[in-house]
Amino acid sequence: MNHLYKLLLIITLLLQMQLVFGQDSLKHGPLTLEDAFRRALLKSYQLKVSGTNTQQAHQQLVIARSERLPEIASGLIYGYVSNSDIWDPSFSGHRVSPIPHHLTSLTAQTSEIIFKGKAISNSIKSATLEEQIAVLAQAKNQQDIKLLVAARYLDIYRLMNATKVYENNIILTRERLKNVNTMFKQGMVTQNDVLRTALTISDLQLTLRSVNNDIRILNQQLNMIIGLPDSARLEPDPALLQRTATGGTLSDFISQANSANHDLKIAEVKNRLQETNIKLQGSDLYPEISLFAGSVLQRPFINTVPAADIYYNVWRAGVNIRFNISAIYQSPKKIKSAEIVLEQSRFEEALTRQNVEVSIKGDYIKYNQAKEDLITLTDDLRSAEENYRIVEKKYFNQLSLLTDMIDAANTKIEAEIKVTTARITVIYIYCQLLNHIGTL
Repeated sequence: MNHLYKLLLIITLLLQMQLVFGQDSLKHGPLTLEDAFRRALLKSYQLKVSGTNTQQAHQQLVIARSERLPEIASGLIYGYVSNSDIWDPSFSGHRVSPIPHHLTSLTAQTSEIIFKGKAISNSIKSATLEEQIAVLAQAKNQQDIKLLVAARYLDIYRLMNATKVYENNIILTRERLKNVNTMFKQGMVTQNDVLRTALTISDLQLTLRSVNNDIRILNQQLNMIIGLPDSARLEPDPALLQRTATGGTLSDFISQANSANHDLKIAEVKNRLQETNIKLQGSDLYPEISLFAGSVLQRPFINTVPAADIYYNVWRAGVNIRFNISAIYQSPKKIKSAEIVLEQSRFEEALTRQNVEVSIKGDYIKYNQAKEDLITLTDDLRSAEENYRIVEKKYFNQLSLLTDMIDAANTKIEAEIKVTTARITVIYIYCQLLNHIGTL
């Protein structure tokens, strides 16, 4: 029994160590925003769905290219043939001619289109453009996923900094409570001052608990996007807020967007696709010319009377010319419809370009405003800290009321949170600007 007990104890210890190591393995140090981007691009199911669209578009291109290859077919027929009924021209005489009843026919034929009004080449070009649109849509989805990751990451960062602010202020308020209790015992303050200070600590703890729950919710959402287990906890990059964004003028950003924005690229490719579609509709006005060759091995031979029970083989080869006469009055209508779609596509491109420019201008204004707000809020924080120091000193010298002390503490907390939020807002708006440019 002692040996069994020791064995169970060792197994229990090993399982506990494995659990601890498993939990620690979720923490690989700070997760940078770039690492979060890379994980999201690998793990996002949204990108996997759009990736299948890219694969499908490529497969359609492969199918379109196969239209250039010759068409080869073969067939085997085995069956029953009845006797032949024969009448004279006036249908007054009738007789039955026997025919061998076993039918066997083996055919092999091939054909290749050599001209179809460039229909095949335009179909290949159309499939190529469709593939380009799918690839650009995939790249746009990647940009959107990055922006979503940035939003969740920065929200968690902001709330984590807020928890530090609340925790530090809880510590300061507890120290103040000790001093207030000392002053109360000395008869320098009333019981109301002690209760008000204790309530302040309770309010800070409630707020801290709510912020921690918000962090857990955002963490689960981020874990789902980047493919981490729910139990993983984000440790943000501490150097993120110290980074400086690359500067640039509004005209520089708009110029970059004209060459990098994925919506604009998709709109341009759609225009070329509609132009190709017009050519494709016009190809019906041309004849289709193809070469063909084939062979038939058949039994019986029924071109004589009586039919001969023999195998005979016939080869044939030549040129096949086909023209769809109805295309003369159908194709112009199809071409006109395709031209209307092209005009609509060009309007959509102009509208997309306009929307992108408006978005970039708005982001540029907000970005500069966020940087200016950060400077102002940083100055306000210094003033709030100095005000708190002065009021605290006055309070303990009985030169100010507890309400003044609480107001000063709340002002300092609010100023600290505003500065952290402003720093993160600068980064997020810059990410949003890069997303609209197409270079996030």
